[in-house]
Amino acid sequence: MGAWGRGPFENDSALDWVGELEESEDISILGDAFDAIPRADEEYIEVDEASAAIAAAEVVAAMAGRSMATALPGEVQTWMAGKPKPKPPLIKKAIRAVQRVLKSSELQELWEESGAFAEWGASVDELVARLSSTLPAK
Repeated sequence: MGAWGRGPFENDSALDWVGELEESEDISILGDAFDAIPRADEEYIEVDEASAAIAAAEVVAAMAGRSMATALPGEVQTWMAGKPKPKPPLIKKAIRAVQRVLKSSELQELWEESGAFAEWGASVDELVARLSSTLPAK
């Protein structure tokens, strides 16, 4: 894993996905990143798909007004300009995908092996909390 930090855009796979984001015209790329994460626990999630889902979820959080404390890459900020706020179904997809990556994925395994899983896991939990806070109360 080419990572230099635990942030959603601090690895090679996420930045590759940002390159794809830059080329897209609409928000369907976000849903595609979440749809690439299988629902079944026994289905393996590769690091590239996991990293893309985390990055896409951070974009959704930012679009909903719940950006992370550190700055988004300039390419992401440019892409977001003029895009609509995400609707609850997309936010729910983001939450499901991120929780699944955190539970069982190659990315999760790599963070466990690195000895920094607690910090990475806390940052992912915080992303889920930010996304959840954008949903209407039940």
